[in-house]
Amino acid sequence: MLISDFVYTIDKNGNRRGWGVAQYSTPEKHLGDDFTEKVYAREPKESYDRLLEHLVHLFPDVPVSALKKFLK
Repeated sequence: MLISDFVYTIDKNGNRRGWGVAQYSTPEKHLGDDFTEKVYAREPKESYDRLLEHLVHLFPDVPVSALKKFLK
């Protein structure tokens, strides 16, 4: 699930009002067929390795063991 948009109530003058309410979507629906075809063509191990590599890049000071635990 991901947040695809925020929906706001509209006042009688047509202005947005208050806090937006999150509208959720699945990645497949929100990102389209190209996304689905690329991701589903991968083996689960390859996706896991790519996620782990990205997290190591984002958080170089965090031990890899902690990142692996996070992914489980």
